[in-house]
Amino acid sequence: MHVLQDIVIILISAVIIILICSRFKIPSVVGFLLTGMIIGPYSLGFIKDTHVIEIFAEIGILLMMFIVGIEFSIKKLHRIRKLIIIGGGGQVILTVVATVVAAMLLGYKYDSAIFFGFLVSLSSTAIVLKLLQDRRQLDSPAGKIELGILLFQDLCVVPMVILTPILALQGAGEGVTDSLIKIGIAFVIINVVFFAARFLMPKVLLLIVRTRQKEIFIIASLFICLGFAFLTDYLGLSLALGAFIAGLIISETRYSHQVVADILPFKESFNSLFFISIGMLLDFGFVIGNLPQVLSMGIGVFILKSFLVFSLVLLLKYPLRVAVVAGMGLAQVGEFSFILAKLGLSYDLISQDIFQAFLASSIFTMIFTPFAFNLSPGAAHRIDKGKLFKPLKRLVAKQGPVNDNEDKEELKNHVIIVGYGLNGRNLGRVLRNRKIGYVIIELNPDTVKEAAGKNEYVVYGDATRAHILGEAGIRYAKVVTFAISDPLVIDHAVATARTMNPNVHIIARTKYVSDIDLLYELGADTVFAEEYETSIEILAKVMMLYGLSKEAINRELNELHKQRYAQIRDKYEEAKIEDKIHQVIREEINIDSYTITRNCRSEGKTIGELNIRANSGATIISIVRGRDNFANPPAEMKLKEGDMLILMGTNEQVEKSIEVLK
Repeated sequence: MHVLQDIVIILISAVIIILICSRFKIPSVVGFLLTGMIIGPYSLGFIKDTHVIEIFAEIGILLMMFIVGIEFSIKKLHRIRKLIIIGGGGQVILTVVATVVAAMLLGYKYDSAIFFGFLVSLSSTAIVLKLLQDRRQLDSPAGKIELGILLFQDLCVVPMVILTPILALQGAGEGVTDSLIKIGIAFVIINVVFFAARFLMPKVLLLIVRTRQKEIFIIASLFICLGFAFLTDYLGLSLALGAFIAGLIISETRYSHQVVADILPFKESFNSLFFISIGMLLDFGFVIGNLPQVLSMGIGVFILKSFLVFSLVLLLKYPLRVAVVAGMGLAQVGEFSFILAKLGLSYDLISQDIFQAFLASSIFTMIFTPFAFNLSPGAAHRIDKGKLFKPLKRLVAKQGPVNDNEDKEELKNHVIIVGYGLNGRNLGRVLRNRKIGYVIIELNPDTVKEAAGKNEYVVYGDATRAHILGEAGIRYAKVVTFAISDPLVIDHAVATARTMNPNVHIIARTKYVSDIDLLYELGADTVFAEEYETSIEILAKVMMLYGLSKEAINRELNELHKQRYAQIRDKYEEAKIEDKIHQVIREEINIDSYTITRNCRSEGKTIGELNIRANSGATIISIVRGRDNFANPPAEMKLKEGDMLILMGTNEQVEKSIEVLK
């Protein structure tokens, strides 16, 4: 019964603390850590026996690794493979090497020093992804870099877990042989897994899906996750490895999305218990007694990781702002480091005191991470303007025009395209066909190289900087369009562009309708929201499937535009005139259609012979014949069976014209 009591205490405490944290915009992950710290055995002591909670927490880790395995798709990650391999690999290697050097200088043996490197190299996937999602920055350059590095770190957890016992053996030949055999077994298992993923698992899941019982599908998904974890543990490998392998199997099937949808609630619930259990491990008495050591370790880790990621991103030729944001975003210690730390404690690679110091400092880095996210844009601006970091700034690739274009000086009334993704490419192609001059601003080095290879005039750099906009000819441009998905960049760049050219027409794209007002305040002229445009497409398609005419659909969409989305129209006075025109059309003018049949007296006659305008007052504004559309058809055009006539006039005039046609 005491287990149920403990769970009730944890749940009510978590709810109260998370509600308080939400008021201060502190991420829920930090709230869970604080919950464990407050109710744990070393603080208020509401929970004294943490063993059962740790079991639930371990299930949370298995489900986390399971989801990571499912989401690890080679096809999806192909586009950021450079960031994963070079960025992630470089970050892990540099962090391990730097930590080993620092630890050995402090007198630690090489085995413990390497293990410290493992612990420090990992960042918190749960916290960083949560913050990126909340701030809508997953698709930003910094977000993609952080995602790539985190994915590589997640993959490194498994070999680190396998290598930890080897580090603890300290030259015992027989033990090293046993561990190498384990690695060999792991290699064989992984190969068997891919065989099962391609041939066996889809068939098994198909049998389960055909039962059409959701409960069986959920149970089967949990069995696959926990079953493989049990199998790898039985073979002497880690539980996390088995869960990850299970996720890889599911990722190769067509049912992976449904599995994620079904497992995600379990994963979130058990994951919450994991962070709470980590908070419970913190000994406040130890922290107070060793506060200088804890703070110095936490600050040292944060600075080291920030600097290494910052330098690595600069070497990848990204702008300084992106490097600062990515560096401060990945500076904390990750949740998997706690698992490794407990494993290292059991193998005597670290002492109990070092474990507690590392635990406390790591939790502090996690708690500080949300604040680091908020501070990073301002820090990037200060570093960029200041003289203190000028030696570091020399690492930044030169920003400006990538290729020489003789027409640069002649560019006037041109278009500046910020972001050369799908939208930017489509716009560039149309402008090129229409002989309209344009300049591209892009900060992805690979995209810049590709565009320059096609003889595009491209400026490499950050659109928030006045110098880069100046290189693109902002003072003489007619239009600036922001075809990027980074809300932070759009906000700053719109304001900068408006300051540099008060007359340029600024078109901005955003994901959410809620961001529109801010962009208008910053100086945008026209704003399009993906959220709204998608809803409009869905609405139009549904109405079309239910047989509504195009005019009926247009009337509904016009009304929706007026009531819900007036912001999308330009802020100039012409928009008000347009609204009045639409109002007159809606209230006084009717547009309807009539299809010519074999029995119609009008079949085979010309429009002039029927004289619809004189006989009814209505006007034929268009004729749809098959796939062709004849707008404003001439008087000599003959009407054929199957023609759909679009008629315009008052209700009475349109009805009278249909009588004439019949």
